[in-house]
Amino acid sequence: MSDSMAAWRALIGRVALGGVMLYFGVGELWNPSQWTGYIPQPLHFLPAIPLLLVHGYALFAIGGLLLLGAWTRPMSWLSVAVLASIVLGLVINGGGTSLYVRDLGLMGLALTLALESQMGFGLDALTVRAASRPAPKPAAARPSR
Repeated sequence: MSDSMAAWRALIGRVALGGVMLYFGVGELWNPSQWTGYIPQPLHFLPAIPLLLVHGYALFAIGGLLLLGAWTRPMSWLSVAVLASIVLGLVINGGGTSLYVRDLGLMGLALTLALESQMGFGLDALTVRAASRPAPKPAAARPSR
């Protein structure tokens, strides 16, 4: 059964998740010292600012690739892992319930997108269409006289 709305659902999910990831990635890169309180207690032995910059670049890259629709399924699975680590960190730190409830919801969106059969309208769709085209047939050899 064909679902004519699957590509649109994937597009909406991809843009929503990518936008959130990009927004928080830019926030961490712009002002990493604002985010130091969110580093989980067991990671306090690491230097905070470099750790946040790596995390910010990861969020920025994931968000950008999701917005472009490039490597959507792997970026969605990576989003699930990143969001699970954020939720775990908030729980370990005893952080705000509303924060990890929000991130659990985003993790559900990422998981749904990772399991979606169609990727919507993005670079992934272009590469799938190009790969599914039949290869041109080689010219037939002319019989020799």
